[in-house]
Formats: sequence, C-alpha cells, structure tokens
Amino acid sequence: MKITVSYYIKKYRYLLLGFFLMIAACSPENSGLVGYSYHNVTAKYNAYFIANEKLQEVLLEIEDAHQNNFNRVLKVKAPIDTNIVNANQEKVDDIIKKASIAIQRHKVSKWVDDSYILVGIARMLNREYEESIETLKYVNVNSKDDQTKYLALTYLVRTFTEYGELNNALAVIDYLNRQKLSKANKRKLYLNAAHYYQILNDPNNVIKYLSAAIKLMSKGPEKAKMHFILGQLYQKSKLDAVAYDNYGEVLNNRPPYELSFYARLNMAQVTELSKGEDIKKIRKYFEQLLKDGKNVDFKDKIYYEMGEFELKQGNIEEAIPFYKSSIENSVDNQRQKSFSYHKLGLLYFDELKKYPLAKAYYDSAYKIMPEDETIYQQVATRQSVLSDFIKQINTIQENDSLVSLAQMDSSAINKIFLAQRNERIEKEKEEKRKRERAERNQAANNKTTAFEQGPNIQTNTAPGGGFYFYDQATVAQGRNTFKRIWGNRSLQDDWRMKRTQVFDESRSEEQESAPKESVADREEDLSEEDLIAQEREKFFNSIPFEKEQQEKLFNEMEIAYYKLGNIYNFDLQEKKDAIDTYETLLSRFPKTEYRAEILYLLYIYYEDKEEVKAQTFANELLKSFPNTIFAKLIENPNYQEESNLASAKVKVIYEKAYRLYQNENYQGAIKEINEGLNNYPENDYEDNLKLLEALITGITDGKNPYKFKLQSFMENYPESELYSFAKSLLAAIDNLDKKRQQNEQIKYVPFFEQAHYFVVLYEKNKALAGVLPQEIEDFGNKFFPEQELKSGNLVFNDDYSMILLSEFEGKEIAEAFFKKFNSDLSPLKNFKSLNFSNFVISKDNFQIFYQAKVADSYTEFFNTNYQVTP
Repeated sequence: MKITVSYYIKKYRYLLLGFFLMIAACSPENSGLVGYSYHNVTAKYNAYFIANEKLQEVLLEIEDAHQNNFNRVLKVKAPIDTNIVNANQEKVDDIIKKASIAIQRHKVSKWVDDSYILVGIARMLNREYEESIETLKYVNVNSKDDQTKYLALTYLVRTFTEYGELNNALAVIDYLNRQKLSKANKRKLYLNAAHYYQILNDPNNVIKYLSAAIKLMSKGPEKAKMHFILGQLYQKSKLDAVAYDNYGEVLNNRPPYELSFYARLNMAQVTELSKGEDIKKIRKYFEQLLKDGKNVDFKDKIYYEMGEFELKQGNIEEAIPFYKSSIENSVDNQRQKSFSYHKLGLLYFDELKKYPLAKAYYDSAYKIMPEDETIYQQVATRQSVLSDFIKQINTIQENDSLVSLAQMDSSAINKIFLAQRNERIEKEKEEKRKRERAERNQAANNKTTAFEQGPNIQTNTAPGGGFYFYDQATVAQGRNTFKRIWGNRSLQDDWRMKRTQVFDESRSEEQESAPKESVADREEDLSEEDLIAQEREKFFNSIPFEKEQQEKLFNEMEIAYYKLGNIYNFDLQEKKDAIDTYETLLSRFPKTEYRAEILYLLYIYYEDKEEVKAQTFANELLKSFPNTIFAKLIENPNYQEESNLASAKVKVIYEKAYRLYQNENYQGAIKEINEGLNNYPENDYEDNLKLLEALITGITDGKNPYKFKLQSFMENYPESELYSFAKSLLAAIDNLDKKRQQNEQIKYVPFFEQAHYFVVLYEKNKALAGVLPQEIEDFGNKFFPEQELKSGNLVFNDDYSMILLSEFEGKEIAEAFFKKFNSDLSPLKNFKSLNFSNFVISKDNFQIFYQAKVADSYTEFFNTNYQVTP
C-alpha cells in the first residue's frame, strides 16, 4: 500500500488544526477567544505574577527595615529607603522588565493595565517620579476598567506625595472620594490619604482616613498598627478613653510583640485614675511588666514610663530613680536613653536647681540624641549655654562665700573650717567603705563562681581557670589593685616594712631628682594637731581679707550677675529668673556700669504687667542716662526703626561714594562721604565712610596722611567689623617701608656681557616641584636646542621656590627665550591659577639675588635693563 502525504494530513488533521490555532493565538494582537485566553493566562503567570511577587518582596523589605520610633506617632507608610531600593536595584529593574513583557507580548490580555501600574510603582521606588506619574496617568486615561483606573490613581496619590506635589495629591484624593470605589481601592485610597495628611501634619484628617481604612481591613498586624497610630493621635488630643479603646484593639489584631508591648504600656498612660487603688494597680502593672522575661529588652522604656507616671502624680523624688534605672538598663536604644538623660536634666535644672547635675545630664542627652528628634534643638541650645551658666553661678556662690568669710571673726571661721574638714573626712570614709563593700562582694561572687565550677587543685588560677599568670587581664587587674593599695613600689625584700618613696612611671626627670619623700610620708610624720594646723593655715590664706582682694571678687560677681541674667533672658528664655537676677544685680551693685541697660530690660518686662513699676524704671533711666540709646528708645519707640532708615539712606550714599572711588573721581567721593557723615550722625555705616575716606587720602595726599587716617580709624572704631582690615592696611604700609629699605640696600650690577639664567619663581608647592622643572627644560630644548639647557629646583626662602634654567650664552638669546616662554606657547598656560613670576638674570646678579632672598628686589632692575615686551 502506498502512503501519501495526503494520507497523513487526513489522519492528523484535527491535531494539526489545533497546532496552527495555538500558533495563531501566540500573536500579541490576537484577540480571538483562544488568543485572549492564552494571553490572559500567560501574562498573569509568566510575567505579571513574577513582577508583582518581586515588588511585594521589595515593599516588605522597606517596611521591615524601617525602625518605628514609639516615642512619636508611628508612620502610616514606611518612608521609601533609597538604600534598600539600591540594594534591590536588580530586582526593581526585573519588575519593570517582567511587567513590560506582559505589556508588549500580551497586548490583548486584561493584565496589561495592571502591569503598567507595577511599572509606575517601580518608577516611584526609583525616585523617577515624573515617569511614574506619566505611567499611572496613562492607565487612568486608557484603561477600559473603572476600578483599574481608580487603582492607578490611588498609587498616583502616593507618588505625588513622595514627589512633593501636594496640591496635585489633594486633587486626586478629592476626585476619588466622589467615585464609586471597590472595597480594596477604598482601603488603598484611605491609607494613602492618611499618609498624605500625616506629611502635612494634619492629625484630624489622619484620624478621619485611618478610621475609615480600619473598617475595610482584615484582622492582622497591619490593622493592629493602624489602631496603634489612632491610639497615639487620640492620646495627644487628650481623648484618653478613645485612645485606650484603640490600644485595646491593637491587642485583638495579632500584633508583633513590640507593638503589643507598647500598646499595653500606653494603656497604662491613658488609664483614668480616680482613687488611690487605681494608682496602686498601675504601679503593680509596671512591676509585672518588669518581671516578664519577654520584656528584658524593654526595661529601659518601662522604667522611663514609671518615672513619667510618678512625675504626673507630683512625686519628683520617686520619679528620679526610675529615670536613672532606665539609663542603667538601656541595651541598645540610644534614643530612649537620651530621653531619660534629658528628663533628669530638666528636673535638676527646673525643679531642683542643681545646675552642675543638670549640665552633666544635658551633656549626655545631647551627645546621643538623634538629630531627628523634635526636642533636639532645644536640648542642643540648653546644653551649649549651661557651661557658661554654671560658671556664672559658681562665681557668684564662691565669691559670696569668700567675702562672707572675710567679714567673720577668727573663731567663727575656725568653726567653719573644722565643720568642712569633718564633713570631707566622713565623705572619704564613706567612699572607702563603699569600695571595700564592692571588693568584698566581688570576692564573694568570685568564690561562688569557683564553687559552682567545681573543685580545682590549682591555687594560682585566673577567674576563668588556668594558671594565674597566663591570664594577662587578671594579672593587669591584680597589678592595678596592688598599686592602688601600696603604690608603685620597686621589687625588693621586706617591702612592707620599708618606708620607700612611691614612684609614678610618668614622673619627669626633674621630679625623679627631687627629694625621695612622698606627700603621704610627710603627712605620716605630722601629728594630728600639726596636720590640722597646716590645713587651717591653707584655708585662712584662701580668704580675701584685703580690701583690694574683695573688690576684685565683687567685680567678678557684678559681671557674673549680668551674664547670668542675659543667659536666662536670651538663651534659656526664662524671663522671670532673668528679672530676678537683674533686680538682684541692681540691688547689690547700684553703681553698676550695666545699670542703664538693666533698667531698660526691666521696663520692657513690666510694661504690660505692672505699669507703675515699669514707669519707675523708665523715669530713672531718662533722668540718670538721658543720652543712652535705651533712654532714646523709651522717649521714641520708633527710634530704632528711624535709625535703621537713616542707615539705609547712608548705605546708598556709601555705595555711590564707593563707585566714584572706583572710577577715580576722588573729589566727588569725598563730597558724598561728608554729606553722609554730616547729615546722618549715629548711623551703622559711619565706619564704612571713614575707612573709605582713609583710602582716598592715601591716594590723594600720600603715605603719612593715609597712615594717620588709618590710626585714627582704629582708635575711634575698635568694635567695627572693618577694624581688622584697617589693621592689615596699616601693617602693609609698614611692610612696604621695610621692603623699600631692603631693596635700597641691594645693588645689582649693570654688566651683561656674561652668561644668563632663566628663573621661574613660585610659591612653595611640592607637586609643582616634581613637575615644572622637566616641563621647562623640555620647552627650552625644543625651541633652543643649541643651548643644551638644564633645569633645577631650588628653595629660595620660607615662601618661595625657584626653577633655574641654565645657561644662555648672553643677554640677547636670554631675552629671546624670555619672550618665547611668555608667548601663547608657554608651558605655564596650564597653571594659570597659580602665582608665578619669571625673568632672566646674569650670573653675577643671580648670586646677589639668591643671597638677598627678597623676591621683588630684582623687578625694577629687570624691567629697566631688559627688552621684556613679547
């Protein structure tokens, strides 16, 4: 039987038909039933699904990497961390690639619009906001499915928010609120809208949209977080009951343990207390939290909240130990630790007035507090002024004490000395007892550890086991303990019985050669009576019995009161304390040089509080200090504004005078200067006008009148910002005089019939010293090969180095080289930003120049005797 092709076609015709239909369906444009089904399945599972999975992975990593700051309202949306996106860049690029496959190869599938949305989100993560916006807008315009359009717009809200186009974000939110959205789209809109309003710091709208979103969310960690944020917002609004309910809902939504812990902690904060039993209940609740083994890492926060709770009850003394315990139990939460330091600083400063302690806590808070904290700047400000603040407080207290002692009789002073001495000795004994207890406890702990580890037949062992002297840490600890008790004694027999000098390894040779008797030995040689007498003499010598000594202390106190008042007033914004300090200053030092200023500050403070008192200060100021700016400000409240207006007019005059000066119209400039000085006295530009007048004098009248004007300026305007400039001008005149004297003493020889050198002088620069000599030598040999030139680098003086190119046969060829070197072909054209000078010089004159070491001493001679024009 003969089998033909037609036979096979007939036999497998249905199979072949299916094959050709499948091939036809693969076409991107095929929209038939088979093609549509094929493209939907392939687009979803081969492209869109993979891209979406990778996108969710990146979004989850961003969420997980974000560290929640539970001391502030949590973020509705975790900020997009560019570090995370960059680390996942390959994955983000693949999201765009896979989504693009679904778009390009499966154009008729229903997943094309969704793939465009993935591309838009990926672009947003890449901070390609404009591309993201265009992509999402494209979906909104071209999609045939309303809900897909709305989905794109919900993500457009987020993109506009991240891009900072907040008005556009609001417009999209308003538009979507008027549409019929699916449940899923509503949820996305409400969350993105809450994020938008959180960026705007609008808590009411955040509450509105989060409350709406929560109703559409399933139970789970995300819903728990949103309830927590609502709880925080209600708590800040003093709606404790509603906050309590939301914190309770956190616990009903399978929260992560950290969120659960803080929800429970915050519930204690918003519990309404009505009687003593409630307070006991909260304290017991905190104790239970501390005992819970799962809360080991949160002990610092628990102790902090216990301190906050006691502070709310007015129990400052009970609150302080809790804040300290918070610091001691801090593991790795520097943010929380900084809050505890800050709180202690506040209490010791504001409530207890223990300023040195307050400064110590503020120093610690400032050192570790993250800069993104809202109170960071406040902490930084107070920390920066506390050092000066305490200095003034100490000056007042110490000087007061010394002056008071000087007014007492010797017996009263002696009683104070003995009381202070006894107090110091008791303190030293107590410190010694504490150290001994600590050492006994440490020894007991070591014994317990050794017992728990079982018997060990070695006696010389380190704490961790093994021979004692094999453990360097243990040996070092033993050596330090020995030194603390016995001193740094040399190795010798019977060292306990010998009264030897204790040496410090860091003693200088001069100290080593001093008599070999220590202070401790000298004190041991003294009887108790002699030792007390010695200390008493030292104490009495520190007291300022002389009138001159007391006046010096009073002057220091006067300045300290003034500075302290200003710190209160301007730095710490503690107005009441400032006024108390100013009034004390006037009371104790009625003739103070600061009286006019203090009277004015007191007048300003009492002006809207106690009118009669304010007027009393004003009357004294007008009567006793009528010519001061403070009196003028009371007479004319607009004095400062008018003074500023006058200064503005003088500024215009000064600018006009300066332009005339630049145009060398010195007579016109002087006319403008005189107008400004005569018509507008006491203006802010008087010093500018005076210095410009001096500069013109230097040009028109010569050096000596110029020098006199500069000296007068410095005498009359020592506080001017231009003082240092005037001083530098005066110094420049003196330097110029010295240089002229030096140059007059240097005589160059007008003999040119000899070999010449070419010299490049430049400011010292190691990099140039390694490059320029060869550059110049190559240039010389290129254009003057017959001279066989060689270069070298020499140190000229402290400021300059020189390159010497030698040697030219005579003056004419040296001049020719100079002209060529300074033409457009110059090898220095690539170093225009640097300061160079170059010239040719005869051998004899080079010896004079090099020995003189004065850089510009040869300039005039060179310009006079050489043809230097290129």
